[in-house]
Amino acid sequence: MPSETNTARFSTEPAFSRAYKGHPNHNLLPGQYTDDGQLILISSRILAEGSWDNTNYAKELLRTYTLQKFRYPDGTTFAACKKMEKSGDLTGSGIYSDSTGCIGLAVPFALAFKDRKEMAKELLTACMVTHTHPGVHAAVIGFALLLNTLLETHDVEAGFTALQTAAENMDPLLAGKIANAVRIEKTGMPTADAVSIIGNTASVYQTLPLAVFFCRRYYIPRELLGISSTCGGNADTVSLLCGAFCGARFGISALPEDLIPQLERVGIFADLAEKLMNRETKSPDEESGE
Repeated sequence: MPSETNTARFSTEPAFSRAYKGHPNHNLLPGQYTDDGQLILISSRILAEGSWDNTNYAKELLRTYTLQKFRYPDGTTFAACKKMEKSGDLTGSGIYSDSTGCIGLAVPFALAFKDRKEMAKELLTACMVTHTHPGVHAAVIGFALLLNTLLETHDVEAGFTALQTAAENMDPLLAGKIANAVRIEKTGMPTADAVSIIGNTASVYQTLPLAVFFCRRYYIPRELLGISSTCGGNADTVSLLCGAFCGARFGISALPEDLIPQLERVGIFADLAEKLMNRETKSPDEESGE
């Protein structure tokens, strides 16, 4: 988060710190999560209770918005909540924007679903609450498939293939951007130059390809998290994706053990992650008692 909106100042040593004075999140203490973490917690709690409920999700977003509790929310999420408040339409107020504001949803959905088709279907409806852009849908579903594949098979290339295939089927432009990031990585281009070409803005067409570039280049979790969290621009979301990739690929034991205890509400995240991994959904007939 402190590197967000800044220019890149790369470091291979990840660390929690405060943002500069005047940054929208300068009041957050080191280790506190941003709006991405808020959306992950809200969606994880709903998923942990059973079947996905789009209306409850929208209600929680609107409640957080009206109480002014969002931590520098993605502009699209903010606009969708404002539209919900004005129109009263909870699930039909999504905005046509390619921002990455809902990409964090990929994490809890990847943990919660064993059936990938069901996951993609429910995840699409969740994205639509705030984002209606097809590129966003491709990015979120594709990344969730990558994580889900890694968790199930531990096959990194299979995970990247799942992401690329989803992008090709849903948004060829995104697929091309991801493929280009992979090609750039293979050339051995210096990281700083690659970031300037791929881009580090809040668009899914830059954030996700850049995360893929980092995940393919850096094999040591500490280095990957350090580089991704100091890449400037949309660094908070880029590092979220890279952190999720590390967790799915290596497990929590490979993550920097000095950082985990410093994370805000770490016990809540851990408890929800376990519940999602062991989640059992009921069929509609079972829920109705038939």
